Amino acid sequence: MDTTTLLDLWNTRPVRRRHGKSVGGVCTGIGMRYRIDPTLVKVAFVVAALFGGSGIVLYIACLVLLPAEDETAPRQLKPHTQRHFKGLHEIPWYWVVLTVIAVVVLGSMGSSSPFWGSSGLLGLVLMLGGWWLLYMRTPQAPAGTSADQLRPAGTPPGVALGAAVPAPVNEYPPITVPTPTTVVPPTTPLGPTPPLGPIPPSAPTTPPVSHRDDDAPPAWDPLGAAPFAWDLPEPTPPPKPPAPKPQRSPLTSIFAGLALIVASVATAARVVGGVEWFTVGRIAALALVVLGIGMLVDSLQRRRPNSRASGLVPLAVIVGVVAVLATLFAAGRPALPSGGIGERNWHPQGVEQLSSEYALSIGTSVLDLSDVGPLDRDRTVTVRQGIGDITVILPNDVRVKTTCTTTIGDQTCPDGVLNADAKTPILTVDATLSIGTVEMKQ
Repeated sequence: MDTTTLLDLWNTRPVRRRHGKSVGGVCTGIGMRYRIDPTLVKVAFVVAALFGGSGIVLYIACLVLLPAEDETAPRQLKPHTQRHFKGLHEIPWYWVVLTVIAVVVLGSMGSSSPFWGSSGLLGLVLMLGGWWLLYMRTPQAPAGTSADQLRPAGTPPGVALGAAVPAPVNEYPPITVPTPTTVVPPTTPLGPTPPLGPIPPSAPTTPPVSHRDDDAPPAWDPLGAAPFAWDLPEPTPPPKPPAPKPQRSPLTSIFAGLALIVASVATAARVVGGVEWFTVGRIAALALVVLGIGMLVDSLQRRRPNSRASGLVPLAVIVGVVAVLATLFAAGRPALPSGGIGERNWHPQGVEQLSSEYALSIGTSVLDLSDVGPLDRDRTVTVRQGIGDITVILPNDVRVKTTCTTTIGDQTCPDGVLNADAKTPILTVDATLSIGTVEMKQ
């Protein structure tokens, strides 16, 4: 997967059909572009709609981003060799639309709304992965089915999709210039012939210079039919056709389709059958198992490096990230705590400044309890954070008990009661972190 492939994927995107459409002609255009039954495309959008409504969001995006068959060809994207800043007026409108959609969709992630959540992210990933697999199966678009084959700007509307554009007709006939006639003057009678004098010596003639060392004809004239042109340079050989691409392994399409089927069946079992065991994290884990089996089968086959099922690797990475995020923020688990993003340093100067809870969403937090002083009673301090690092500096003159909880990451917490000889109430410090590192030290 490189930039050129992604640009070609976008430039050859399907076109919406004006005839035989249900809503907007999206499914019909996708089916004709990638040579599949449009009914399967409709089923995929319906199943994705069950994943937190992601199918509805994607269908609206297709209505905006896919051109219709009677429109002119949109501007194609090309790789830039030099980076330069674009002003706001130079940004294409479709990138603005994509940005707005991404902000609206991603901004509601983690909320309690039933429309979008971790299941919506899973549906979005599966649909985009299916688009990538369809493109890899049919990279060359059939005639008249992709955006790059639309009629260019300025073409008459009557020209059919994918047809050749007729040449413009010259309304004015060419101007014919008459050829001047050469006038031969009349001959005059010759007079008496003068006596011949001594003939002056003529200038020495120079033999023609030959640029060839021998008289053998060049390669382009093996019969020697044009010796007058042998001094011309050799013609440029025609460019060689590009080497055919190696045939890709069919395992990518097979196991990606199996993973999609497993995820769809599990989702239907949860939505229709009411099986609560099939959570979003477990559905993504089942799809990841199928992709892992596909990679294992591909590794056992003897194929050339360029013909392996390399598409399974990025799909497995994406599905794995979805599984981890869905497990972290599943129902019943604490979401990202409120508290902002960045760095936090808390240093209470005495018991009166000590809070019972310190929270941060993403970043680095440091809680210095070295100057808390003697306690009037047993106290509990909780440090909650979503992603990042937590560092707690414990006091030396107060009895302290520590508790650390991390979902993914490392933790360093002293065991037992610290400063057990101190005759003071107990200070309990509880640190909870989703992803990162927790360290408690004196």
